Amino acid sequence: MATKEKSKDKKKSHKCEATGKPSKFQIAVDKDLPGAYKSGLGAIKKNERNKFDFITNPRDIDGSVDIDATTKTQFPHDNRWDYAVGYQGKAYFFEVHPMSEGEIPTMIAKKDWLAKFLETQAQNINKLKTSNTPYFWLFTNADNLIINARSTIPFKLAKNNLEWRKTEIIKYFAG
Repeated sequence: MATKEKSKDKKKSHKCEATGKPSKFQIAVDKDLPGAYKSGLGAIKKNERNKFDFITNPRDIDGSVDIDATTKTQFPHDNRWDYAVGYQGKAYFFEVHPMSEGEIPTMIAKKDWLAKFLETQAQNINKLKTSNTPYFWLFTNADNLIINARSTIPFKLAKNNLEWRKTEIIKYFAG
């Protein structure tokens, strides 16, 4: 029985290869959102994991958190953000959501909610937030999306520090 428990604990913990200790991301999540940490992309819903194919080196993932599920009881009517992912010692935040011009206000509300949540209730995770663009919108309908030169989508998203272009997201996570 002890062996089973030991292997279960090992599976939950993402230890830094250099030190053999839990990652900074795991420590931050355990302090801010006890029980919410998952190793690798374990917190990402299975049907949404394919949206994270830009992460070329899975060993660099420090873990993940389903922020939406973790905070649903506490904030049932709010526009909650989906996920936090620790990657190479930094925290990045992902929302898997349909894309249309009409969804931009919802995404901005979600991002604003997350920023407030990080500042007031998840300060340890907030300290790990990358200084680059930390907020990413992963479209569920990207194959059908056409953004032309007259579209206001890029301007509105850039103004609110939301990255959405797959080519740009790849740059953050290229091995």
